[in-house]
Amino acid sequence: MKNITKNLLLLSSIVLLTIPEAANALPGFARQTGKECMACHTQNMPKLNSYGRHFALSGYTLYDTENETQSLIEGSELALGLPAVLNVSALLKARYTKIGSERGEVNVLNGSGLYFGGRIADNVGGLISLTGDPAVDRDVVFGGKALLSYKTFDGFSGFSLYTTQTNGIFSGMETYNTGLYSPLKQFENANATNAAQATGLGRGPATGIQAYYGDDRFLVTVGATIPSQNSEGIDAGGSMIPFGRIAYNQPIGSWNLMLGAYGFTGDVKASDQSLDGGLIDLKADLVTVKKEGYGLDFQATGALADMMTMTTINVVLKNIITNDGNLSSGNLQQTDNQAASIEFQINPITPLGLKVAYLTYNNNETATGQEFVRAYDYNAPSIGLNYLARQNINLDVQYTYNYPGPSDMENFYEFFLSAIVAF
Repeated sequence: MKNITKNLLLLSSIVLLTIPEAANALPGFARQTGKECMACHTQNMPKLNSYGRHFALSGYTLYDTENETQSLIEGSELALGLPAVLNVSALLKARYTKIGSERGEVNVLNGSGLYFGGRIADNVGGLISLTGDPAVDRDVVFGGKALLSYKTFDGFSGFSLYTTQTNGIFSGMETYNTGLYSPLKQFENANATNAAQATGLGRGPATGIQAYYGDDRFLVTVGATIPSQNSEGIDAGGSMIPFGRIAYNQPIGSWNLMLGAYGFTGDVKASDQSLDGGLIDLKADLVTVKKEGYGLDFQATGALADMMTMTTINVVLKNIITNDGNLSSGNLQQTDNQAASIEFQINPITPLGLKVAYLTYNNNETATGQEFVRAYDYNAPSIGLNYLARQNINLDVQYTYNYPGPSDMENFYEFFLSAIVAF
């Protein structure tokens, strides 16, 4: 109990200094564990496999024993346990996007970043980052998490303290590739292929605490979060939204089948200008925002004719944000939407992944121009490919064709090309 108390105090101190964001496959973790990036990532980064899930659940504390060091404080009962390798990584991302007849755009900053993460002390890990905001040109965002994790039965249990501007409610601890946590997705342009991303349920700002247990069969998490990274104008005590997530994984021969469920509900009491993460510079009114959402997800991994495959399904059954009509925030305008998606990838050779997806989206005619949801119904099939040129160089191509529901809207396509280099 004494050691747990000390570790909790250390974790609290660390989280005050960490404003991080989780990322793709980071070579710093490979240097820490003494393994290649693909030891944790299925087929193409950033998707996690079984070992990668265990590494995340451990709080990023697993490491190559050859790199083990002694406590930095002689005679201390709290061994810091820092590995000899400094876990610093850089992620460079360039992308080209073209939507229908609009002019194509090239961006080499958004999503790129610097990361420091891994083992901080015995049973304590974390991740710190400074990245370009994928939603705003030339803007920079901070985010991340600190974790306290203990070996429990055949898995790990622990706590995650986290804050993010982009990755949503479930970013404290999520290990499956179904889109609940933005970095763990099958398509790079997941807004066009994944239900949780298209509805905004798996995206956006969040700061909270999450308790979890996970092993090869189960992932169970509960927590509470504030849907913001900047708390100015928010009644924090009256704005904690409870959430939960459960998943069960069943191995069948060489296959792994996961079925999960997730949900959240709660009220946010805040000024009508505070929830976009900006400063209040005009007259602000107090509003109450109701958030409620839940859904199901599924993941299957295994081999077909000796070719590795991954299938993910995400069904957002309900995602409602309601207010009294006075909310001016760009993040939490009125929304009532549902969506369902299926994504499939097959690797004919290890570095090459061929992908298809289908997304159907229903906004119930209440979305009011949010940045990350569309104000109309549509269906969207997609095709794409990944090529892992090196274990830390990933190329991604995606083509999506959108069929909008409104009769006055024409069909349009999205073309997305990205290159990621991590070192």
